[in-house]
Amino acid sequence: MSEAKNPPVDFVIDWVNGQDLSWQKKRSKYLVKKEDASSVRFRDWGFLKYWFRLVEKNAPWVHKIFLITDHQVPNFLNLDNSKIVLVNHEDYIQNKYLPVFNSNSIEIGMNKIPGLSEHFVFFNDDMFINDSVKSTDFFENGMPKDSGVMSPQFPISNSVAHNTMNSMEIVNKYFSRNNILKKHFFKIFNWKYGKDNIRTLTTLPWKAVMGFYDNHIPISFLKSTFEDVWSKEEKLLSQNFEHRFRSKLDYSVWVMRYFQLASGKFVPRSTNFGKYYNIGKQTKQIINDIRTKKHSLIVLNDQEDIQNFELERNNIISVFESSFPEKSSFEV
Repeated sequence: MSEAKNPPVDFVIDWVNGQDLSWQKKRSKYLVKKEDASSVRFRDWGFLKYWFRLVEKNAPWVHKIFLITDHQVPNFLNLDNSKIVLVNHEDYIQNKYLPVFNSNSIEIGMNKIPGLSEHFVFFNDDMFINDSVKSTDFFENGMPKDSGVMSPQFPISNSVAHNTMNSMEIVNKYFSRNNILKKHFFKIFNWKYGKDNIRTLTTLPWKAVMGFYDNHIPISFLKSTFEDVWSKEEKLLSQNFEHRFRSKLDYSVWVMRYFQLASGKFVPRSTNFGKYYNIGKQTKQIINDIRTKKHSLIVLNDQEDIQNFELERNNIISVFESSFPEKSSFEV
């Protein structure tokens, strides 16, 4: 099927420039807890223009790109490009909750972004399209492509497990393991998952849905999934907006993915479609992957314990620049 015959697919990406002094001043005004003061979660690596270059080179079929910011515009961005839609928080979040610095709150109501298509792919700003992809890599027959691997949630420190476990509480109100397997057995156990099917096997002794495997790559979403979950659990999901900063009581956008998986609204895709890397610990592997295009999608995760931020950043920018030196139409 040609790209032209497929439904329009939008990209949504959220971004913040933590070095922006006016933004820092606003954030400091609302800081209460010491743990909210960490700058790692908000620091900008300077990779965003390469995100746009990679999109233009590897996914030119994208319909619109919705860039979510808090009144911050990247200095390279060409706002005259008809594909770019700049979204500020007040465009879809009620003013009484603003300003907000909680990514869980920013992401969980994305369906309310004006003009967003039914089919969209959600990116964090550390997720890159590293090689040529088709819209059918993300949607097939109108359904999201994903990996429906079940996996126990592990509550460990410095993770988002508390938020994903909160989300699983909602999922278990509407689905059971047996019901999911009965209706969608070959989507949950599928040859495309390879050895990751073992993860699902480990969950079978329990009747509840223990969790789904989160491989932390861009997520294909139906906007109608968000609307369905919001209609069921508006009271619970709205609690996110009471937290300007991340809270262990938050529900994450993953609840929307879990609903899609549990309801069978997806087409199985290999668990090797993307690769998650930790900057610092795996910088050499990152550089090699960008050069060789080993994976179609790569995630470059920031770390609290990176020893030399400037060195790591410059090394990765250098390989991005040498591999993708030409400006995109998204740049001025």
